[in-house]
Order: sequence, then C-alpha cells, then structure tokens
Amino acid sequence: MRDLLLLAVYVAFLVLGAAAPFIFSLGYVWVDAFRPQDVAYGLLAGLPVAMVMGMAAIGGWLLMDRRSPAPIGLTVFLLLLFAFWVTLSTVEWAQVPGMAWWKWDWAFKTIVFSAFIPMVFRSRVQIEAFLQVYLFAVAAHFLPYAGKTLLSGGGYGVSLGLVQGNSGLAEGATLATVSVAIIPLALFFRRNTRILPHGRVTDLLYLGLVVACVIAAVGTYQRTGLVGLAAVAVLTLVRSRRKWLAALLITAGAFAVAALTSDAWNTRISTIGEYQQESSALTRLLVWQWTLDFVRIHPFGGGFGVSELSRIVFPGTDDEGEPLVVVGRAFHSIYFEVLGEQGWVGLALFLGLAVSTFLAQWRIIRTVAAHPELAWAADLSRA
Repeated sequence: MRDLLLLAVYVAFLVLGAAAPFIFSLGYVWVDAFRPQDVAYGLLAGLPVAMVMGMAAIGGWLLMDRRSPAPIGLTVFLLLLFAFWVTLSTVEWAQVPGMAWWKWDWAFKTIVFSAFIPMVFRSRVQIEAFLQVYLFAVAAHFLPYAGKTLLSGGGYGVSLGLVQGNSGLAEGATLATVSVAIIPLALFFRRNTRILPHGRVTDLLYLGLVVACVIAAVGTYQRTGLVGLAAVAVLTLVRSRRKWLAALLITAGAFAVAALTSDAWNTRISTIGEYQQESSALTRLLVWQWTLDFVRIHPFGGGFGVSELSRIVFPGTDDEGEPLVVVGRAFHSIYFEVLGEQGWVGLALFLGLAVSTFLAQWRIIRTVAAHPELAWAADLSRA
C-alpha cells in the first residue's frame, strides 16, 4: 500500500505538470526532500525517480514556461560560480577522486537546481506551493520522529524517522536543524496561506506542526536542536507584536521541555560546556584544527571527500597514557567541510551565498514597506 501511494503521488506530479509546468519542479522538490525511493519497498526503489523528475522540470520550463523569467541576481550568480568551482576542484585537484566524483554527482545537481528555482517559482501561489511542498515533504520525516519520541523518549543516534542511516534527514543533527527551520514557515502559512482555506482546522494543522517540530528537535538529543530552538524563541520574542503573550508561550514551552525530558537528555545537553572532556565535541575541535592545517598547504582545498584523509590525535588520559590516532573522521561542520573540500575560494562563495540571501530578504522587507498588499512578502522574508 505504501508503494502504491508513493507511486500515485509521483505520477500525479508528472500528469499535472503537463498542464502546469511548474508542477514538474514541485515534483522534484518533493522527491529531493521526501526521498520516496528510500521510503518505498519496491516499485520506486529501483527507478531513477529524481533524474526523470529533474529532466521533466527542466524540459517543461524550456518548452512551455520561459515567459518572464526572473533576472539573474547575485545569489543565482554565486550559485553558478559555486557549481563551476566544485566541478573544477573535482576535475583538477581532488585528493580522493572516487569519493569526489560520487559526491559531485549529487552536490552539483543540488546547486544547479537551486539556481533554477527562481526561474520557475515567480508568482505568490507558485512560491507558496514550492514552500508548502517542501514543508510537508520534510514533515513526513519529523512527524513520526515526534510521535515515537512521545512514546519512547527519543535518544541520541537513534533512527526514529522514515529512513535509516546517518545522512540526510536520517541524521539527528540535520533533522533537528530542519525541524527548527520549519517553525517560522509554519507560523507564516498559518497567517498567510492562499492554497489552504483559512479556519480552525488549518490553524490547528500548522500549530500542530510547530509542536511536532519542537518535540522532534528535542527528541534527537542534539545540542543543535537546543541552540536552534533558543534562536527561534529569541527572534520570535523580538519580532512579536504581543511580546507578553509570546514570552508567556515561550516560557511555558521551556518548562514543558524541562519537565518532559529525561535524565539522559539533560546529561547529553549539559556537555555543551564540557567540550574538553566530551568526546563528540573534542572530535570536532580536533578535526577543525586538522582542516585549518590542511588548507595552509592546500589553499584551494582537497576536493569532495577529503575528510577521508583526516588524521587526528586524541591526547592520552590518566588511564590510557598513549594518544589515540583516528583517521577519516567527518568535518562535523558545513563551514569547515566547504573549507577543507573547496578551499578559501569555495568558502568565500559559500559564505557569499548566505550573506546575499539575508541581504535579499532585508531588501524585500524595505521595498514592500510602502505596499500594504505585499505585506505577505515581508512576512515571508522575516520567516
């Protein structure tokens, strides 16, 4: 039944896209975020679902939907430069060629499709459809995690979502980060959605998603989730028009988390301030130091997968006087990952993408201030 349902959704995107080409791109967003090929037992599991949907998205736009394309702004320009740079690093100086080409295969497509998105989603309804599809696609991963957390209490390194493994939304820190990032979007759609009808049911739907986001982030036992929730709480309080109500709700939520979490969760979170003794945090610091040492010799980076060459030395303890040498540890940070793999040029492009994105949001907020009918755009940019 699961396979039939996923196949029906997949085919629906293809059929509807023939009438409205931007739906092909919605289908690609759904495939990329939901990963039906990893969730299905058969049927879709062995098919190139992403490639077919991606070709349909690009082909549909070229043949039927090229009118009024969005101008190539700074963010899109930086994305295209970044795609060129990661390709150059893979071809010319990758230290681990096999791993580099494997990662380039999906990273390059992700970067290029990110540049393609503004060309497709231009109207308010299209932009909302893009974000709604993404929201509900990732919700399929954190909703079961939240439900199982309520039943079992969650746990560090425990796979409670739809997919197994240690990458993508199966990995706790990534799931916690995406869950927290969804909260402002869910609150935005609660007030501004045009695709779903306004009413009590819609309110409960989005508020329920917010609660599930918090539970999932807490249930991963990831310090990433706690820091993210704190950031969202502070920004929500600062931006809220009714600060006393926001402060009351945030305080009640904090007390609820404190009351419902277990001793194991408290022990895990308390290690934030004990990085010298806590092995996970110490590993990160040592890997980051190795990365800085590596790029001193290789300022252009070592290409995708260069972490396979990392060599870190744990200092000896009182019980074990000999230092421990570990090879091939992951970067544990997107910034150090880009630095180690793509060098200082790649990091500059990556940080430029982040900065240009934030500047674009602030520019939208200032621009639409004099146009009340575009207040939704400012609210979306704040989200």
